[in-house]
Amino acid sequence: MKNILTLALMLLLFSCLKEPDHRSFLVDITVDFGEGSSAYDRTGAKVILSNQLKSYSFELNTNSEGKVRFHSIEPGFYSVAVTHSMTVGGIIYYFNGLKNFPVFDSVTEIIQVKESKASAFVIKEFYYSGSLTSSGKSYNSDQYIEIFNNTGEKQFADGMSVIEHESYAIGDNFWKNLHDTIVAKMIWTIPGNGTQVPVEPGKSIVLAKDGINHKDDPNGNPLAPVNLGNADFEFFVRWDTDKDADAPAVPNLIEDLFVFRGSDIAFHVNGGSAVALAKIPGTTPEERKDYINHHLVTKESVSGPNSKFYAKIANKYITDAVEVTWDDAHAIYKRFPIDLDAGYTYVPSGSNSGKCIRRKIKEVVNGRTIYMDTNNSTEDFLKDVTPRPWIYEN
Repeated sequence: MKNILTLALMLLLFSCLKEPDHRSFLVDITVDFGEGSSAYDRTGAKVILSNQLKSYSFELNTNSEGKVRFHSIEPGFYSVAVTHSMTVGGIIYYFNGLKNFPVFDSVTEIIQVKESKASAFVIKEFYYSGSLTSSGKSYNSDQYIEIFNNTGEKQFADGMSVIEHESYAIGDNFWKNLHDTIVAKMIWTIPGNGTQVPVEPGKSIVLAKDGINHKDDPNGNPLAPVNLGNADFEFFVRWDTDKDADAPAVPNLIEDLFVFRGSDIAFHVNGGSAVALAKIPGTTPEERKDYINHHLVTKESVSGPNSKFYAKIANKYITDAVEVTWDDAHAIYKRFPIDLDAGYTYVPSGSNSGKCIRRKIKEVVNGRTIYMDTNNSTEDFLKDVTPRPWIYEN
């Protein structure tokens, strides 16, 4: 009787043991900092392993050999992002790396990182999602980009350009094999001779799609989240007819390139617009335009050469870049190289949500806000926040 009871208990025990839902694997990562890096350089780098389809991630820090090991990783497609920083001689250096690979067995990968420095001007907020009117219609005239002086010294913003990458990141970046350069479909520049648009330390300027008070203007939207009547500049598209209303109180940006020229500019409300700040060569608008005209490129379609011309901008002229995607799944269609932006960000609430992305605060020193700028938008930005231009707190 005792043996029968023991056998019954064993059978019950085995029946309760659930088979694993999947096989799991080891993922070994080595971060390659290049020649000359010391043990101190390699220790403590943040390594994030993300499942691209299920939108979850694991995080570890490298040991003195620059290595990490992830255990019990389910099969799937993954990305690895590496971020690290150090201060040498008062200058903050950032190291970023990114790689995509499948995991259907135990994996050993080497991730190379690239070095970059913090920028004087950074994109503090990018509001692109737009809002809904009381009748449920889409409204995106309230879009804007806010540029912040992240230093302790006065900076001049005139001559700085805002560019939008040619790709909407719904498929492979056509230009991904170009080295040390990106391709823009839109370039707008802040007017001035280099000393006419001062931005004080810890302050910002706002570039509005339409420089009006969207809350109470007859042509606005009472449900819009922002008043841009006191914007510093606006994107005004000149036409022979008044297709785009010109806000008289807000100065206009210079239109240097607008490939898909319509009645007005519009950033992709779903998050397809990857934007950057650039200091394009040239001390005058004519010299800057000459540089652009000498770096035009086109691409062929199935029906033959495309009549649209885009502009190549060398990476060395890019001062800040924000890789904005539709969602996590579309992050594989990367446009900016990792030394410009090793990550990505987006508004999870989607179009017409009235939400934006905002850079995280790193610290406040003597009342001056300093924002994070590791050249990794995944780390640097808050998602789904209410637009608050000219407010320097999270």
